[in-house]
Amino acid sequence: MAKRVWEAGVFVLFAVVGALSHSRGVTLPGVLETAVPLWLAWVLTARWRDPYEGPLANLFIVWVLALPLGVVLRSLLKGSLPTPELLPFLLVAMAFTLPFMALGRRLA
Repeated sequence: MAKRVWEAGVFVLFAVVGALSHSRGVTLPGVLETAVPLWLAWVLTARWRDPYEGPLANLFIVWVLALPLGVVLRSLLKGSLPTPELLPFLLVAMAFTLPFMALGRRLA
């Protein structure tokens, strides 16, 4: 349970920092619109391979699969098809979340 709370917190933090960096107001709907699809993709992928157990590669495998899946899911939930313009968002999401997920593994 604590792992899932940590993971959700990472994606919420990412959404808040993103909103602030784009000079948008931080709103609950805005944060959820970004954080929930990423977190759901993470949870679903982590059911296949636990990022906190076994080799460190498990974390990287979940991360590499879940983040693109989450970005696609976010796009679809917003009513649009994924496009190449999402690549910068994906890269920033991956760069932001990996250190925090690695820290979560260390603390688990």
